[in-house]
Order: sequence, then C-alpha cells, then structure tokens
Amino acid sequence: MQKIIEPIEPFNEIYYKSCLYNSLFPVIRHFQRSILPLLINDWAVYETTRTGGGVLCGISHRTNKDLSEALVELGVAAEKERFVGKVVDKIKNSIDMERPVVLWVDCYEIPMRKDTFQKKHFPHTILVHGYDDSTEDFHIIEHLQMENLSYDKKTIGVEALERAYFAFDYKFNQGPMKQDSYYEFYKLNQVNSMALDEAEKYQEMTRTNMNVITAGLEQLLEISELLYGKLMQKTSLSIDYAEQQLDKLNSLILAKQAERYKLELLQIGQEPACAILDGIINEWSIIRAIVAKYVYSNQFKVEQFSQLPDRINNIYNAELNFYENFLLKK
Repeated sequence: MQKIIEPIEPFNEIYYKSCLYNSLFPVIRHFQRSILPLLINDWAVYETTRTGGGVLCGISHRTNKDLSEALVELGVAAEKERFVGKVVDKIKNSIDMERPVVLWVDCYEIPMRKDTFQKKHFPHTILVHGYDDSTEDFHIIEHLQMENLSYDKKTIGVEALERAYFAFDYKFNQGPMKQDSYYEFYKLNQVNSMALDEAEKYQEMTRTNMNVITAGLEQLLEISELLYGKLMQKTSLSIDYAEQQLDKLNSLILAKQAERYKLELLQIGQEPACAILDGIINEWSIIRAIVAKYVYSNQFKVEQFSQLPDRINNIYNAELNFYENFLLKK
C-alpha cells in the first residue's frame, strides 16, 4: 500500500528558531493557513552568557503563547507523545488519516545526511508525509546538511527512520524532563478571529515587552566595553572563545533575518525600520566575518578586532532607532 499527503512543500525561506519550525511550516501551509501568526507570537532579545573565556553575545526568542495554543488559534491541532514504541505503525495510521507527522531523530542514523551519518550525534526533526509498503520507504522532508537551508523531499527506509527515532530517545531524551518526540497534525474547522490586524498585534506585543528588549540591548554595551578593555591591553581572544562566539553570531544573524522576513509578511518591507534592520544585519555579518577569519586562520590581528566595539555600539544605536521607527508606525 502507498499513501502520500500532498501538496506539501519544503520551507526554505528562512531558518526559524529550530528545525522543528522548518518541519512545521510546510504542514501549516498544507492546511492552507498562514505562518505569520506563529512568527509574530515571538520576539527576539539580546542576551549574554558568561564563560571561562569571556562573555558571549547571543539572542534568544521569547514567546507570547505556547506553541500548542498558538496553533489552535491558527486552526491546527497537534497530538503529541513523549515516546512511541511502535512508531512505524503509528506514523502509517496518521498518514492514512491525512495527518503529517514530525519526529525528533538522531542525525547519526539518517543515511542521506553525509555530514552526520555514522559521524555525529545531533538532535533534529524530520517531516513525514507518506509511506510506500512496496519499497519499505517513508516520504519525508529533510535537508542535506546543517550549515545551510536545503530542505527537499526525500525518502528514507523504514528501518533507518525507526533507528533514528529510537536513537534520539536514547541519546537526547532521557531523564525527568523528557520532551515530546512525536507530533501528528490535523486541521481544525474553526479559526479564532483576531481583533487587531497582525501588524498592530506585533507592534503592541513589542511595545509591551520593550523593558525586556531594552535590557537586552544594554548588554550589547557591556560586550563592547569588555572587548575594548581587552584590545587596549592587547589581549588576544582564545580560539575556543571565538568558536563559541561564532556559533552565537550565526544564530543571531538568522534571528535578525527572520525578523526582517516577518516585516515583509506584515507588508511593511519598505518602511524605514526595514532599512535600519538591513544595516544591523550587515554590521553583524561584518563582525561574523572577522571572528570567522580568526577561527579558521588562527591568526589574531588586533587591527581587525579593534573595529568590533564601535560596530557593536553602532548596532546598539541602530536597534534603538529601529524600535522607535517600528513603534511609531500606524
């Protein structure tokens, strides 16, 4: 027997928060719903993390409503389980009911993932939208490597998928705080209406949380001052610290690109706030290039890193300008 849920297409427009969302967005669009309400359910805040090598600058997402509640308002429901022993049978039953499935897996057991297969244990989600008993394959949406967006329709053997699912549970999902590892989604008949339009709703949520956002921005100044102090003392940064900061910068830039994408969907992509945000993304990209060059060359050059404090100060001022423009929009 064969059953494939269609139409369902990969989502490659942005990487949002975690792979769970890039597996979920095709499901939402399959149900002919907009992903925008989920995007404006979150806002991004700068945060610092102290390590032995120094203070790392990153970004975190804060959420207005939990994912299940936000999905129900969108007209989509999810049945979740912490662990499914007979996962193959359950997936097939779900697909038969036109319910796409998202699973947490260990990429170590995913044969198509040449970057991780039998090399690296890594938690990840895949979207399952079909099966074929004649070939003993599942139809999935997955990407080929973690460094870029390359989601596409693929097939995976039944045994490989089962191993990957069980490996995730064994490697990453033990202990009292066990997370949901299995989701099946279905469409609700009723969608809750919103009193405010989406742009106003996002604007109001941002205004309500400006104290938290501003506190995060102040941490940028702390980073700038610490870097300036180190550079004045001609103290080089450790490679280990630079590698950790590079990971943070990658996530930070993805978050800012997602913020830009939200503004496009809100149809305010030509507003002054968007031009300011583009400048912020550009500044962070320059900083990332400087840190990456050091990581890959292992050659610390003070003259290159001396740009960083001023660039971070520029970002701080640009962020204040961004929120001022965005919150004034009518």
